Amino acid sequence: MNMSKWGSVLAASLLLGALTGCGRAQPVALTAAGGASQQTAAANGEVRTYTGKVEGIEEVTIYAKSSGKVAAVYRDTGDEVMPGAPLFALEQEELDASLRMAKADLALAKAKWEEAKKGSRPEDLQYAQAGLAQATQKYMDVKNGKRPEEMVQLQAAVQSAKTNAEAAAAKRDRTKALYAQGAVARQAVEDAEAAYAQAEAQFRRSEEDLAMAKQGATQPTLQALAANVQQMQALYDKAKNGATPEQLAQYAASVARAQAAVDNAEYQLKNATVTSPIKGYVSAKNIHPGEMVGPSTAAMTVVNTEKVYVVIGVAEKELERFATGKEVDVAVDALHKHMRGTVVRISPKADAGTDTFTVKIILENKDGALRSGMTGIVSL
Repeated sequence: MNMSKWGSVLAASLLLGALTGCGRAQPVALTAAGGASQQTAAANGEVRTYTGKVEGIEEVTIYAKSSGKVAAVYRDTGDEVMPGAPLFALEQEELDASLRMAKADLALAKAKWEEAKKGSRPEDLQYAQAGLAQATQKYMDVKNGKRPEEMVQLQAAVQSAKTNAEAAAAKRDRTKALYAQGAVARQAVEDAEAAYAQAEAQFRRSEEDLAMAKQGATQPTLQALAANVQQMQALYDKAKNGATPEQLAQYAASVARAQAAVDNAEYQLKNATVTSPIKGYVSAKNIHPGEMVGPSTAAMTVVNTEKVYVVIGVAEKELERFATGKEVDVAVDALHKHMRGTVVRISPKADAGTDTFTVKIILENKDGALRSGMTGIVSL
């Protein structure tokens, strides 16, 4: 049946309904699309028709939660989607790397925490104890001064170092003489000079050690050695007693921070693939692979059309004809069909632009034939 014939049938059916009311006929006025009603009076009763638009009961605009480059687009306009179905994805290489780093930091923080809870290992305790003993012995040796036999050893060391230095000086002089005669290479002179410098430095150090031993330790030296003993004592106590409650709390906090970083990296990676929150159809797609998107970019729109609204505007004087739960007839010219709908929403406030109240009639649409934007004519 063509559109003109369908319109004639619709008009006839509406007029017939009016005439069968109480036998009095009055003209019927239609509303303009999307708004104000036009009226007719029918015989012994009134029929009103209101023209409105079909809308999905759910319409969601999809945004990416973070900025990035679009790697893939999985759905196009008109595609049906289920809740959780992927719509598009952002590039994930940097997010993967961030997650791996966060997991590595978490593993390190956990290892340190576990080690602190277990306390020091036996070898650590032995090492700290040996360090304390060595520091203490050194402090006592310096404080008490050298024993007679140690003084003899120091004097012998000075004499030995002096003899070595004199021998090195003699060898240096002979090598220079031979070099002047052309009997040795320049490298031999340089080696002899280096050997003499080393022997002379050793001689000077030996003399200084002997002089210090005769003089005894100075007060700054003893203070430094005493401080070293205290430091080694603290290290030993820490190894023996283990971590303090405050230190354990710090380790636990480090683990918590590392875990939060992992959770955030996983969240960012998960959100790199954007999914549909509802069942429906893609009604708009505004992105393509390679483009940059962000939280302010309306990437896609998904509309649920299992049930739809026909949205009409009703004038104040006719609002009493409508009540929530009331059934009405809806004609959809584009589909050449009549349907029964139910009033489910009535606006509590008039629209400032049209001075009409918005009324929503719900229709079943399991076959998906009704689409957003179609025109529906409501009669009652």
